[in-house]
Amino acid sequence: MKRITATALKDFFDDETNFGKAELRPRKRPGRSWSVDELRLKSNSDLHKLWYVLLKERNMLLTMQHAYTTRAKYMPNPERIDRIKESMSNIENVVHERNDAFFALETGHGADTPMRTVTSFAGFTYTKPATEHYISAEESDKKEYEVPYLDDDAYMMQKLWAEKEFLKQKDKVDDETRRKLVNDDMRRYRRCGRRLMNKVEDL
Repeated sequence: MKRITATALKDFFDDETNFGKAELRPRKRPGRSWSVDELRLKSNSDLHKLWYVLLKERNMLLTMQHAYTTRAKYMPNPERIDRIKESMSNIENVVHERNDAFFALETGHGADTPMRTVTSFAGFTYTKPATEHYISAEESDKKEYEVPYLDDDAYMMQKLWAEKEFLKQKDKVDDETRRKLVNDDMRRYRRCGRRLMNKVEDL
C-alpha cells in the first residue's frame, strides 16, 4: 500500500505565499483558458496529460475555495476556477469531435448516444438517451416507449393539462389587453389615489 506523504497532501493546497492576499502577484496570476483551436493541434496523449494537470489544479482550487469560505475570507483570483472549467470543457469537446469522426468512419454513426422518444405514465412525450434493456418492454411491463394510445389516467391528465395551459394563455392575453387599455388619466388617478383607508366610509 502506497503511503501518502506530506508533500503529496500539499498538492491540495495553494502556494503558502498566496495565503491571505486579495490578489495574486502579476507573475503568479493565471493566464487565459485553453482554446479549442489550440487543443485540436495536440495529440490524444497530450490531451490526456493536460486533462490530469487541469484536474489536479481544479481539486486544489476547490479545496482552497472551501477553506476560504469556511473562514469567511476572500479567495484571491477566484476566476481561476472558471478558466479551469472552460479548459476542461474544451478538451471534452475536442475529444468528442475525434470520437465522432472515428465512429462515423468506422460504423457510419456518430459518437452521440442515440435518442428515443418515450411517453411517461402521465402521457407526456419527451426524448431520452437510449439504454440497453435485459428484458423486453412487453415482459417487464414498463410503459416507457411511446405507444399510439393512452390509458384512462394518462388521457385525463393530458386533458386537464391542456385545459390549464389554455387558461394560462387566456389570462396572459387578458392581461395584455388590460394593459393596452390603460390611458394617462387612469395612471394619474392611480398615483393620486389614497393608499390607506382609516375609515370604512373612505372606501
